[in-house]
Amino acid sequence: MPKPLSLDDAISLYHIDRWGDGYFTISSKGDVRVHPQQDGQFIDVADIVAEAKDRGLAFPLAIRFQDLLRHRVETINKAFQAAIEEFGYSNVYRGVFPVKVNQLREVVEEILDAGKPYHFGLEAGSKPELLAALAAHSDPESLLICNGCKDKAFITHALGGRKLGKQIVIVIEKIEELYDTLDIAEKMHVEPWIGLRLRLQS
Repeated sequence: MPKPLSLDDAISLYHIDRWGDGYFTISSKGDVRVHPQQDGQFIDVADIVAEAKDRGLAFPLAIRFQDLLRHRVETINKAFQAAIEEFGYSNVYRGVFPVKVNQLREVVEEILDAGKPYHFGLEAGSKPELLAALAAHSDPESLLICNGCKDKAFITHALGGRKLGKQIVIVIEKIEELYDTLDIAEKMHVEPWIGLRLRLQS
């Protein structure tokens, strides 16, 4: 007869210590437990599912832990701040959240709110993402990075944001994008902020 799966066996089998990073574990009852702020407080996912059933909510169900998002933003920014102080780096860190990861307004707004003390910005890789990012981006000191394929409409929207005083960086990947950016910027009477992505070849 096979040996019953112990708690340690389950944690080892599903590698929870590896991917959970202290945010997820398994309770003594065998339920998934979430520690959104890693401060000792926890939430049993089974309790959330039971409450959802009581409310008559349909499944599958997406469960979002706002405090976990906030904690991740704070953690990454504090890590960079500590490294900057340790090594005497003379500049600052300005992180960005890629909108393509999650376009839900409440997620983007939660991340930007958590990142306010660090001037945490956004990254857009398409025209719809750029338009959403322009609407959500309100911190004049945070960055809005433009990646991906950029046609003239994309570049025009980005430079329109520059005219509004936003710190928008158009990352050039093709020489045609550079020509289009300089041409449109001259017509719009705005100074473009340009970044370069280079693929090194040997």
